[in-house]
Amino acid sequence: MSNEDIAKMKALDEAAEKAGGFVSVNEKNVDYDYRKIIAYCKKKGIEPIDLTIRELNTFILQ
Repeated sequence: MSNEDIAKMKALDEAAEKAGGFVSVNEKNVDYDYRKIIAYCKKKGIEPIDLTIRELNTFILQ
C-alpha cells in the first residue's frame, strides 16, 4: 500500500466516521480494519505510513 493510498484511506475513513459508516479496501485478499488503524495512530500521535509491518499486521481482519 502506497503513501497515497493510505492518505486517501485516512481521508475516506474520517469522512465515513462522520457519516456513521465504515470504509474498507481489499488488496491482495487482505482486509484491514482502517477505523482501528486511524484510532491507534491518533492515540500514538503517528501517521499511518509510520506503522511498522508488525503493527499493521495486528489490524488484519480475519
